[in-house]
Amino acid sequence: MTNTDLVQVQRRQALTILRLNRPLALNALNLELIEVLTKALQQAFDDPEVRSIWLESAVEKAFCAGGDVKALVSALAHLNAEEQRRLGHRYFAAEYRLDAMIEHSPKPIVALGRGLVMGGGWGLFAGANVRLVDASSRFSMPELQIGLFPDVGAGHFLQKHHWRAGTLIGISGIHLTHDDVLALDYAHAQVGAEDVALLQAELASGKLPAELTLSPADARILEHRDAWLSALESLGEPVLSDWIAQVQASDFEPFKAAAVQWQTASSLSIAHTWHHFKRLREASRLTALQTDLVVASNLCSEPEFTEGVRALLIDKDKQPKWLYPAVENVPFNLIERFYQPLPFETARIEAPVQD
Repeated sequence: MTNTDLVQVQRRQALTILRLNRPLALNALNLELIEVLTKALQQAFDDPEVRSIWLESAVEKAFCAGGDVKALVSALAHLNAEEQRRLGHRYFAAEYRLDAMIEHSPKPIVALGRGLVMGGGWGLFAGANVRLVDASSRFSMPELQIGLFPDVGAGHFLQKHHWRAGTLIGISGIHLTHDDVLALDYAHAQVGAEDVALLQAELASGKLPAELTLSPADARILEHRDAWLSALESLGEPVLSDWIAQVQASDFEPFKAAAVQWQTASSLSIAHTWHHFKRLREASRLTALQTDLVVASNLCSEPEFTEGVRALLIDKDKQPKWLYPAVENVPFNLIERFYQPLPFETARIEAPVQD
């Protein structure tokens, strides 16, 4: 085994195993971790003896708790607006290129999402060919609590199978259990430690992920799926204020959780995410990532984002001074401003090119 500071790389015959290893930060994606993981993936792509890749965490508590926005916002301080956008662009371009590498990997990838899979962590997980969870898995896109939006191409992967589910998850930031992500098709199967050992052995012997035998959804998951889809169908026409009112009046547990999240989330972020997801409903992952890059870079010069990170992650007073008290107060022209072209050349988010 080759052990780097941030990514552990293990070669087992035809399989390369990559383990995120930034435990004190719950594998939060800073620029260094992004670059190390990108390099490790590329090396696996280039090795003709490697047939498949396994992506997991070196620690059980979290697969990846998201992007390291605390470090990003600290670096944004005292810069002018254009410098803030440039710095944000550098960070997000590196992260989104990594997402694109996984989404369009020339070799099949299996991801095991143990523990917390949040924000940018879900972005990594979503691109894998086979997505596995265990009993500890907890998923969320919590960006609304810091004045941001669900990025990393979430406008694509959250809405891919059930747009109502994806939109609701995006505009609320609710936490999902392993049962939820299985019911909503965000993961393929639940596994235990013995299953992981068996699957890795099969991949090491040369079997491809598509050839693995995974346990199908049981009756409990199918019943949970029906409950989710029934609740989502009750939302009716896609009007944000109507959805919020209907969710707040529902007894469905995930809807009740959404209502709780809205009590502390940025109204600007909620309204923006609604607009953003509608805009990307039919988009590819690459198109979503390219759009996210412009928006996320622009938001680095917006006070809502820096204030949200300050309140939740830096000062930790949990008393953000949001710009708007309710979604009805958010001006549409402000949201449109986030999509304005950047005043410098924007990176292209593309699938990896192979010889």
